Amino acid sequence: MTVLVAYASRRGSTRGVAERIAARLRDHGLDVHLDPLLGREEVGRFQAVVVGSPVYSGEWEREAVDFVRRNAPALAGHAVWTFSVGWLGHGKDGTPPDARRLDEIHRLVPAREHRFFLGALDAADLPLLQRLTFRMRGGRSGDSRDWPAIESWTDEIARQLTTSTSAR
Repeated sequence: MTVLVAYASRRGSTRGVAERIAARLRDHGLDVHLDPLLGREEVGRFQAVVVGSPVYSGEWEREAVDFVRRNAPALAGHAVWTFSVGWLGHGKDGTPPDARRLDEIHRLVPAREHRFFLGALDAADLPLLQRLTFRMRGGRSGDSRDWPAIESWTDEIARQLTTSTSAR
């Protein structure tokens, strides 16, 4: 079973999550290709795809959205999972925020499941305006990635893929 783990990442946090997902899938014996969405993917050759993006200003990165739009026909009928990496906002119900474009993405390519993970960020790396906005919204620098949760989710993906393969 070949799996593409494709991701967009501005400052490395989402890349780190994607790398952990790819490594964990390989631990389960899957053939995994890790790709930073440079537009050269041939998604038709993969049996499954995991796509991730950071969430900035409430949206998935343009390159991740463009990847899904560009490859929607090739992804039809494939097992697809999506994940977002970002920071908790001040939502009314306390649920994690997610990208406004995610509904469009899942209409184009229905995902088996989507997960939101907290990321890692050093506010000092942000441009001044973003740094001020981040701090005004209560953001704190640090690594909040929940590796056990990421690995557990990846194990479930691997279980679904290996179960469907052995059932054939």
